[in-house]
Amino acid sequence: MAPIYLVVALVAAAAASIAFVLLLVPAELRDPVLRGYRATRRKQALAESPLWKLSWPFIRLCTYYAQLVPVPGWKERRGLQLRHAGEPAGLNADEFLGLSIAATQFGLAAGWLAASALSLGFGVVIVGGFLGMLLPYLWLSETAETRLRAINRGLPQALDLIVLSMGAGLDFIGAVRHVVEKWSDKSDPLCEEMSRFLHELQLGKTRKEALEDLAFRAPTELVKAFVTNAIQAEKRGTPLVETLRIQADVARTKRFQTAEKIAGRAGVVILMPLMFIFAATVLIMFGSLIVKGVRGQLF
Repeated sequence: MAPIYLVVALVAAAAASIAFVLLLVPAELRDPVLRGYRATRRKQALAESPLWKLSWPFIRLCTYYAQLVPVPGWKERRGLQLRHAGEPAGLNADEFLGLSIAATQFGLAAGWLAASALSLGFGVVIVGGFLGMLLPYLWLSETAETRLRAINRGLPQALDLIVLSMGAGLDFIGAVRHVVEKWSDKSDPLCEEMSRFLHELQLGKTRKEALEDLAFRAPTELVKAFVTNAIQAEKRGTPLVETLRIQADVARTKRFQTAEKIAGRAGVVILMPLMFIFAATVLIMFGSLIVKGVRGQLF
């Protein structure tokens, strides 16, 4: 009967938590007014992930208290990292801190339940809270790194297509719009960044400002070089198509060099696992002989 009581207690605690959240969350924080890219990302996250939808009221409550935490430097760094990650779920720095607080509390609760059910010590609760606090940071770092790698990987091909479109008679903006419209995967990070670049131009920003925003959101070496060359070509009046063609060749060469460097490190990285595999193979083949030798029963 103990598991039944545990389930009933869990359901009751969840219901009490939801009621607590609905009663205490300030009205202005329940439905935040978002516009543009953040609003789209928030709507997608809440529609596609039931976990986000269920936990969001509690995250909003934690965000209300996270706004009172005076850590401007930390929030500035997290805001920059969120921008590099594509602003997942439309989060800002305060909301990410609220997510971290909520995850820590969920980790503490999970650790307490595990300690109670398995008769373990209080250390399990501490470990659960630490893991809950750590998981949002790991998730954000991984999302940012994956997104920037995807942008670097797709940029040379995108520049080639833009150069081909400009060679066919389109200007730079028209070529970018044509490439974005023909992009097969609209959720690709580079496609999203190009779409945001075009959207900012429609909102009245100059091409230089929109390109600088692109480099700020995706500060990889290839993107910075592309933005710098495009701005310099516009400033000096040089043909942009030739500049982009050279930039595409340079980006492709750098990508190949990076792949060769990773492949060169693979031999060193795989050496240690191979040593363990060799040792295990030797033990399997000669283990019985070694045991007999130790016991003096070999001859």
